[in-house]
Amino acid sequence: MAKKLGLVLGSGAARGWAHVGVLRALEEVGIKPDVIAGCSVGALVGGAYLIGALDEFESWARELKPISALDKFSLKIQRGGLVDTRDMFEAFRDYDKNIEELDISFGAVAADLGTGEEIELTSGSVIDAARASSAIPVLFHAVRHQQYWLVDGALANPAPVSLAKKLGADVVISVDLNGVPRVLDRFDPPAPGVPAVITQSTALKPGVSGAITKLIEDTQAAMRQQVEFAKARAKSSPRLFETAYAAADIFQMQLARANARANPPDILLQPDMRDAMPTAFDRADEFIEEGRNVLLAQRSKIEALLK
Repeated sequence: MAKKLGLVLGSGAARGWAHVGVLRALEEVGIKPDVIAGCSVGALVGGAYLIGALDEFESWARELKPISALDKFSLKIQRGGLVDTRDMFEAFRDYDKNIEELDISFGAVAADLGTGEEIELTSGSVIDAARASSAIPVLFHAVRHQQYWLVDGALANPAPVSLAKKLGADVVISVDLNGVPRVLDRFDPPAPGVPAVITQSTALKPGVSGAITKLIEDTQAAMRQQVEFAKARAKSSPRLFETAYAAADIFQMQLARANARANPPDILLQPDMRDAMPTAFDRADEFIEEGRNVLLAQRSKIEALLK
């Protein structure tokens, strides 16, 4: 009996365009998942793939620019959030299907505002499930689902390997977009004994005396650089939005790691997207290619596991 392949598409806001590249790479090598479990943007991309709207979704993503991206949402400041995403999701309503009708098993995770518990969405509208799973708190309006008010599943399970296994996957590939977080590394002091990067140097003069002179000058330059670096660090402090971005990344990284220890995937894909702001919706070309490359790098391992 053939092994069932489960694909887990994790949270990551605009970084989620990388999931498109992962799906394209699987198509390229002739591998089709039997199960898809998504969280947040992972539920959105996975849902678009399953209802046959991935081509349109990818075209839309590639056309976004930093300012025009804002035009795709409706700014409605209410108690529930700043942005109402209904218009964006309604644009794909003609493609919508019920999860029960799909050829591939699908599920999305969201978080229940009433209890804080993880909610698994495995029936009903694909689009409604994706919208609930990707409702970033404060920014996007919470979504009413049956008796629940739901928000972004990243608060409960950023990379839902457990759901993929529950849906029947024998082999699980997990795409964790927060595995390499956007930390503020400029505040990470160098390890003791690590030399400074030398940026100034004089031309080497002939002879032993010239080599000694160069060594002295380079050492002095390195010391000056260290002093200036220390002064700049002492005077600087983390800014508001970069702190918020870094904190969100760190939270999701730690939560995904904890969940992975309980439910480890067979293959963990962690694109290095530390320089990718979660709001960089205009970088679809770059992120899609990153997702494609990280999947293709594991092609032989995936094929071996499926034999």
